[in-house]
Amino acid sequence: MFATHSLLIDFLAKAAETRPEAPAVRDAHHALSYQALLMAAARIARTLRACGVSPGDRVLLSCPNSVGFVVAYWGIVACGAVAVPLNPGTPVAKLAFVLKDCAPAAVIGDPNSADTLRAALAQTGQATPLLSDALVTCIAAAQAGEVVETLPAPQVIDQDLATLIYTSGSTGTPKGVMLSHLNMTSAARSVASYLGYSAGDRIFCAVPMTFDYGLHQITMAALCGAEVYAEPGFAQPLFGLKHLAQSRATVFPVVPTMVPLIAPWAERFDLSAVRLVSSTAAALHVELIDQLEAALPQATVFSMYGLTECHRCTYLPPEQLGKRRSSVGLAIPNTEMWVVDAAGEMHRHSATGELVIRGSTVMKGYWNNPDATAKRLRPGPFPGEQVLYTGDTCRLDDAGYLYFVGRSDDILKIAGEKVAPSEVEAALIAHPEVAEVCVLGASHPVHGQVCHAHVTLTQTGTTTSSDQDLIQWCKSRLDSHAVPARILIHDQMPRTQNGKLDRAALQAIAAAPRPAAKAPHSKDLTAAE
Repeated sequence: MFATHSLLIDFLAKAAETRPEAPAVRDAHHALSYQALLMAAARIARTLRACGVSPGDRVLLSCPNSVGFVVAYWGIVACGAVAVPLNPGTPVAKLAFVLKDCAPAAVIGDPNSADTLRAALAQTGQATPLLSDALVTCIAAAQAGEVVETLPAPQVIDQDLATLIYTSGSTGTPKGVMLSHLNMTSAARSVASYLGYSAGDRIFCAVPMTFDYGLHQITMAALCGAEVYAEPGFAQPLFGLKHLAQSRATVFPVVPTMVPLIAPWAERFDLSAVRLVSSTAAALHVELIDQLEAALPQATVFSMYGLTECHRCTYLPPEQLGKRRSSVGLAIPNTEMWVVDAAGEMHRHSATGELVIRGSTVMKGYWNNPDATAKRLRPGPFPGEQVLYTGDTCRLDDAGYLYFVGRSDDILKIAGEKVAPSEVEAALIAHPEVAEVCVLGASHPVHGQVCHAHVTLTQTGTTTSSDQDLIQWCKSRLDSHAVPARILIHDQMPRTQNGKLDRAALQAIAAAPRPAAKAPHSKDLTAAE
């Protein structure tokens, strides 16, 4: 007898039982109630079973944010398989790596990604079934009201894997983060509770659902009986904001890189229905919080911080925004955190060190990568347990509120002095004409390292700042060793498929030989080389 109360699929089954006609998910083309979503997911589950997929098998899912993605994800979970969501824009080489690494029993993609998926499968030599038309058929049948018998509860327990999320791989080989049913149900319950999600909410999800933050919008919505509006992306902010306004969404999850895209245009649209805006992944700079509050004055802002390896680390209660604006807050419910200093001592307040997370949201490890797993998962306070060493350097104040300093691997050592890129970024983002900033390190024959700053400027039509202005701004606010040695100004910065700044691409731009004449899309200043 297999228990179902802690399985992820129970969220959808309960929502379909208690709110069958309530709207569950919609996009620009389709809309499904919870009962229809369950029926569509059941069809996918049966199709997968017919292809030989068994509980515990991996199923790769390559679709944009859409009703189809949501149907496919729940269908994979319903048959007890492990969903492996991957951005449909993933290059063939990375697709082939993931296919070889996780050896899926089936692949689900929308028709637009089918050719890329076939090319990757051909490269691996795997004879894996590719389902590219099943979503269209299942959605049409569900919208027509056709009923299909759902599968019995899958023969899995809450310790079994539900999802395998591959990290972006922008700085190396992608790692598959193993998340169990317990990991995902715990995260959904914890985050939905402090955000206050309810059945009356409509969640506008423009964050990629292949990214854990976007994926959890699906699970939290089912937990609460809320509706998800699936927006394919936010690369064109005017269209995204138009759809946000038209959807009358009440909840708007963002990542920090979206804020500079939202702020200049928000006043053109009626966004008064948005009651809550949340941000996670990287820490929100104070200036970005200011921009969010100005763009969405009626909305409550939740500044959060997290990692795919545990979904969410912390959140800042909104009533603390005025007092602790630069903090990323306290541990999420049912989670503990502390920092470990250079001497290996644990601290819960008044210290700086590597952030450690303990709780049921912590991943099971990295797929097929025991060395990387051992680096992050280490023995905890109680015998037999493991806790997550995040690799992030953070500071705890005297009340136990957390402040992000930087990735431990990113801390620079310039002329013998330690420099946190986040410190330099905070100084630059405070400039009234800087919209976005990323600070990276580079080797230097004399100083050991220097920092390079990449920025975009506001698009108000009145921007006048030059590279020299920005250097002077930094000199007046930073120690001399922390002033960027180089500033590059871009019209727009490269991004990964999850919407994060592409640090590897920026490193490559900075390392490229400098042209004799300045390129029209960027400016460059050497300040202290």
